[in-house]
Amino acid sequence: MIEIPKYSVSTFDPHSSAINQRSDFTHRIPTGLSPKQMARDGKIIAQIIRADETEDYQKVFEIYINKAHLLSNPRYWEVMRTVWVAAGTTANAEKFRRMMRMPRPCKGWFMTPEDKDALDKMTFPLTVWRAYNADLYPDDTDPGLSWTLDKAWCEEYAAIRGLVIKERQVEREEVFAYISRRGEQEIIIL
Repeated sequence: MIEIPKYSVSTFDPHSSAINQRSDFTHRIPTGLSPKQMARDGKIIAQIIRADETEDYQKVFEIYINKAHLLSNPRYWEVMRTVWVAAGTTANAEKFRRMMRMPRPCKGWFMTPEDKDALDKMTFPLTVWRAYNADLYPDDTDPGLSWTLDKAWCEEYAAIRGLVIKERQVEREEVFAYISRRGEQEIIIL
């Protein structure tokens, strides 16, 4: 497994620069798009960036939800990753789950090349952990998508927020994506 720098949960800010910030929008340039589509993608991305800079993460999510259908296939996935990192919550997990299951081409653009490489090098099954609110989901009906490979990170996160931890084994075919950006070694399971 690739070593990812650790972040303290108590000082953790999911919206600050993190280890693969240089690849936030993956810095890949899609080929074969018309100038009109490239301009449309650019305008939508600029709106999302402006909302993110004001830390209005609900607005980031709303812009994406309302305009994702206008994005090119590569940018649909790439921007979804950025929106997930900024605004993904248990409250909107079902909307993300539906979007992540879309049969649109270029799904590989959701992960950075670095994260895809790290996921490809992982040995399955993996043990993953998730902190969740047992009061809201007493029958283990927690709809969350985000799990972590880092048990210590999960324990610290749960302790600070008064959450309960659950553990499970996951096979490769259950994993939608791996994200290292927020320092938590996140595994997304749909």
